Amino acid sequence: MIKYLFRHNKDYSRFNIIKKICGNIETKNDVYFLMPFSKNQFFKNFFKRERIINDFFISNYDTYVYDRKKISKKNPRAWWKYFQDWFNFRFSKYLLSDTMAHFKYWEKLFGKFHGKHLVFPVLADRGIYFPSKNEITSKKIKILFYGSFIPLHGIDVILNAFSIMEKENIDFEARIVGKGQIFNQMHTLYEELNLSNVTMNGEFMAEDELANLIREYDIVLGIFGDSQKAKSVIPNKVYQSTACKKCTVTMKSDVLSEFYTNEDMVTCENTPESLANSLSELVNNKEKIYEVAKNGFNRFEKIYNQAQIDLENFIEKVQKERR
Repeated sequence: MIKYLFRHNKDYSRFNIIKKICGNIETKNDVYFLMPFSKNQFFKNFFKRERIINDFFISNYDTYVYDRKKISKKNPRAWWKYFQDWFNFRFSKYLLSDTMAHFKYWEKLFGKFHGKHLVFPVLADRGIYFPSKNEITSKKIKILFYGSFIPLHGIDVILNAFSIMEKENIDFEARIVGKGQIFNQMHTLYEELNLSNVTMNGEFMAEDELANLIREYDIVLGIFGDSQKAKSVIPNKVYQSTACKKCTVTMKSDVLSEFYTNEDMVTCENTPESLANSLSELVNNKEKIYEVAKNGFNRFEKIYNQAQIDLENFIEKVQKERR
């Protein structure tokens, strides 16, 4: 039987995707999934570790110290988070990561991993994120960004790109959805730029509502941050956008090639000028928007189906080693 170890049973997309994929898998012995954000559960269940698949997914230490810069390396909280991550990483027998680049970054932080490892992509819940049945008929190209306003996203790059486009009289409409750590700072920038084609109200949306919104737009933006994590991950929004058959624009990064190709999305440097140029070209080329959207969706389907097979095989490997 497959069981789950977690601190809180959150309604989080990666939890739900793994549970759906594993829903029809039968195991002779108990296999445990240690869900992300629950690293203390590894201490509590340490003696079950030969039956635990640790979905490491995110380093709390990296997130708080390097990515979001909430605490310094000298802070005792940082030491504890580092120990949690190091202990989970070094003593797990079976580990999931979202990309190989992210896994290699963890090895730089915490040392060589000696167990069995599977790259299991972030994916998107196909019961929520799927293409619209209706064709978009809006005259203006509509651009969407949504997120939790963390440095990883590079929202300042996005806002300044929109400003360049407005000054060049590019005909578009954009919306920025979400709120979080740096929202106030970014909203100040938004007001300073005096953007007339962009809406940014700091609203929060439930996941179903967000998916419906994505289906209303032509272009969905990914991330444009400059941290090591930004260069090591393929974020949720890329999978969610391609699952909805939308043209995705995100920053150029080697990590994208782990799952996607150049035909599946539009990439650019994480500068306002480069992003503005890429978006302006798309606004003037609707055929490319539709072509990239179709390619991205087809690729997402292949990624999802292969990930399902890989995870099932990984669980079987855990079973065989326990017999």
